[in-house]
Amino acid sequence: MRRPLVFLVATLGLLAACSDSKKLACRDSIAHFCATPGNCVVTWADAQNDSFFCSDAAQFPPSRDDCGAYHVVTVSVPDVSGTYYYDAATGMLVAVVLAGFGGTECVAGPSGGFTLPKCTEASEPLTQCLDGGTDAAAD
Repeated sequence: MRRPLVFLVATLGLLAACSDSKKLACRDSIAHFCATPGNCVVTWADAQNDSFFCSDAAQFPPSRDDCGAYHVVTVSVPDVSGTYYYDAATGMLVAVVLAGFGGTECVAGPSGGFTLPKCTEASEPLTQCLDGGTDAAAD
């Protein structure tokens, strides 16, 4: 099973990415960051169906939300979350942000920085990451 590199790096921090709007400097471009296999799903269409965000290391299934002009997927592990922001108009990945106890960091995004959008609390799990096991019928 492939796992996002960001998921491994995320074992350091992203619980507040959707709380306050602030501009973050991004340390890499999406094109360069996503050129490494296993780092990204670059389109929203793929993000909704691909198992890229699913991992047996996650305590909770990844969640999706709409935040301002973005579709958002958040993957959380203890103490850290990784959030992927997709432009709602184009469907393309715009930024990858990590947050946790050490703060919030844009690991990939626009060269001029990325402003975190305001998000609601109404996220929902990515259905492709839910356990689809069957229940045994009782006799």
